[in-house]
Amino acid sequence: MGILTATAITAACGTDDTDTPAITTSAQPVLNGPEGSQKAPEQQASEAAIAKVNEFYAVRGALDADPAQPVERLTTVAGDPVLGKYTGDITLRRSQGVASTGQISVVNSKVTDLDAPKDAEGSPIAGPAWVHVEACTDITTWNSVHADGSSAMDPNRGTYERVKFTVRNAEWPDANGWRVTSQTVEKTDSCNT
Repeated sequence: MGILTATAITAACGTDDTDTPAITTSAQPVLNGPEGSQKAPEQQASEAAIAKVNEFYAVRGALDADPAQPVERLTTVAGDPVLGKYTGDITLRRSQGVASTGQISVVNSKVTDLDAPKDAEGSPIAGPAWVHVEACTDITTWNSVHADGSSAMDPNRGTYERVKFTVRNAEWPDANGWRVTSQTVEKTDSCNT
């Protein structure tokens, strides 16, 4: 069933990862953005992408739990093809009276690769930016239920999932341009590695 395949991504809000090492470069340029950040473009991109992954889970969870919330909220956290996929998924789930309870928690996350355009002096320049984020989530308390209260989830779905995201910003260096655009999900026994 299509409902059963919508696993960890139909989640609620996660927690910030405090163990993720900052990506640094040998030069730490001063950025002239609206926030006046003193962080390197790589660090800004890394932190923004991890924050967007957490926000993605929060928005998805809110939309899954409350059918009165407009599905268009997804546009604030996702871009195609993820946006199209989950807009369709939420619409289908709502038409079948399926809603979510509980939450998915981001146990840890890290940046594995990125490209944040900058000039020779290390200042950000306009151009598409992207970040690859790997996260591990705890799905213990999350469940999808039919209107009669029965679960719409596979009872053997596991406890943890490893998720690989691509988070893109077509409006870099504008911090508001980040969107989740791809993801892959696989079950795992723990988030310890």
